[in-house]
Amino acid sequence: MFLNPVAKSTTVLLSASLASTIGVVQIEVSLDDPTILGGPSATWALLSSATAMVGTATVALSALYTVLGPVGGVRLNSSTVTASSATFTLKALQSVTA
Repeated sequence: MFLNPVAKSTTVLLSASLASTIGVVQIEVSLDDPTILGGPSATWALLSSATAMVGTATVALSALYTVLGPVGGVRLNSSTVTASSATFTLKALQSVTA
């Protein structure tokens, strides 16, 4: 999801519900401004190596991160989800003050 690239801080919440499955998901951020027409494509980087989540039974997981700087976009990168019963929710809250 694209965000306001001039906001001073961004809080990102990831929640996951995994039922009898194995899944790994990571939060990626982009510092590029999505409002520039004809600008460069977004470059994505891992928010934290600790955002990978793995579950093998019915479990709910969550991670909360606050970035004290401009963020132009945030997305999920998931792999090794072995069943369709995995649900991931990503939310972002931005502030104009740090």
